[in-house]
Amino acid sequence: MRSFWNEVKPTLALAVPMIIGQLGQMLMPLIDAAMVGRLGVTPLAAVAFGNLVVWIPMIAGFGICVSVHVLVASAHAADDHEEAGEVLRHGLGLSVVYGLACSLFIQFASGWLSYVPRVAPDVIIAAKPFITWVGWSIIPVLGYTSVKNYCEARNRPWLPLAVLSASVALNVLLNWIFIYGHCGAPVMGVVGAGLATFISRVAAFFTLLAIVQCTPNLRAHWPRGALAQPASERLWRMLSLGGPSAGQILFEVGVFNLVTLLAGMISKIVLDAHQIALNIAAVAFMVPLGLSQAAGIRVSQAVGQKKFAQARRIGWSSLVCSTGFMGLYAVGILLMRDVLPRIFLRPDAPGAPDVLSLSARLLLWAAAFAVFDGAQIVCLGILRGMRDVRVPTVISFAGYWLIAAPLAWYFGMEKGWGGPGLWGGVSMGVMMVAVLLVARFAFVSRREERMETLANLAGEEVET
Repeated sequence: MRSFWNEVKPTLALAVPMIIGQLGQMLMPLIDAAMVGRLGVTPLAAVAFGNLVVWIPMIAGFGICVSVHVLVASAHAADDHEEAGEVLRHGLGLSVVYGLACSLFIQFASGWLSYVPRVAPDVIIAAKPFITWVGWSIIPVLGYTSVKNYCEARNRPWLPLAVLSASVALNVLLNWIFIYGHCGAPVMGVVGAGLATFISRVAAFFTLLAIVQCTPNLRAHWPRGALAQPASERLWRMLSLGGPSAGQILFEVGVFNLVTLLAGMISKIVLDAHQIALNIAAVAFMVPLGLSQAAGIRVSQAVGQKKFAQARRIGWSSLVCSTGFMGLYAVGILLMRDVLPRIFLRPDAPGAPDVLSLSARLLLWAAAFAVFDGAQIVCLGILRGMRDVRVPTVISFAGYWLIAAPLAWYFGMEKGWGGPGLWGGVSMGVMMVAVLLVARFAFVSRREERMETLANLAGEEVET
């Protein structure tokens, strides 16, 4: 227990501001949904559909930014500040190039949205201008994420959190101005929510980058200049980590976005109920996600120093923390499933009683797979810190797209069980992924620990 607690304390010290930061990242779409939801069911559905379109390519970009976490952590442990700065420079380059490509594609492809089957035309019309603004915000949000990951890997997680908090406050203020038409601005509704998000994300990126470059003990060292030609070897190393990590994230989030699309094909009521339940589940998911990132950084540092036994202890202690929290969350959801959905929709709004009732039913499924969802994301972070990304990517693909997606379609669409059927199918996939990833971590960590033991024995023999 003493060894366990000795690993829990530094992991939590790093994870707490990261968890709060993840919650802050989630707050922008939640704030958009909550503030637009006051206008009615159709605007809320438009924001849900718009976030679905933009979130898939953006979440893949988050995976690419993960390589900054891992590589800067290793460089920081070796006290190599120049390498850490070069990783950030290359990460920013990848973020801008990828974000620009995604933004341009979204603007070009927005004309195809009218061909999405069984989604109400008024929802698509309301969502298009929202998608335009939020689509362009991919560039600054990925740039901010790269700088944030750089700060966290250098044990400075509170700095990006402070900038993000200011950005969230700015988003609330701008939403209030643009959505409802205060301070002389016209009433913009859904469009105003997208514009507010774009401005807030641009401000967050440039503010954090400026603060980092003005902080002497954190400033990124770029001896050849920020615009120097990138090193192909370093780019390949980052992509070899970030590519599979992007796939892992994309496979899971893609399934939930597929379910959002299927829910929209069923009815507005199912789409709104699904979006409300998903937002509530996503808030709690930020805790194991923050633990995953913190554990990944600490495991990467331990592996870099060839301390595989310590890496194993960090991993298991992080899994225990995640399981405990998500278990408490599941109990809380069961007790408050009828109350929480009312945060997002007024009970007297048109169609609200049906949406709120269905949301409460979907939250039962959220409680059912909560512990497994927390375990799988923490395992992905730990294995990423061990540079094990390919097998976990295969596990994620198989669980989400060979198990969860077909079952969600079958139960929700073919069997006609609607929202509960969609969530039931996804739950089975999440559970399978969690079990396999925990088994993978147990195998890899034990293998590396044995290699460390053999290396130590060999060293002792040489000394003798």
